[in-house]
Amino acid sequence: MKQTTGPEKINVEENSVGINFKKSEQVKKHLINSSYPWRDEISSGPVINDSLVIYVDSKRLKDIIELESLKIINNIEKKLGFSVNSIRVELQNSQQ
Repeated sequence: MKQTTGPEKINVEENSVGINFKKSEQVKKHLINSSYPWRDEISSGPVINDSLVIYVDSKRLKDIIELESLKIINNIEKKLGFSVNSIRVELQNSQQ
């Protein structure tokens, strides 16, 4: 007897890469609607294993966001009801 197996269904919340798409979308909306003065200068990345990735265009902005990371993490926990453990700020590819 030959067992037939279909393609494996991907669970978007528990994937092998560790990206949580639901949390990523919620954080993106939160940052867009926030009152941070730099909100228009960033690109919100994915939440990977409870670590938020934020892409920036300049080293100056990277330093500012890294300094404010605890404040951002607290605001996310307060407004969205879940927490991220850390924020990883990365320069856009054109700036590296």
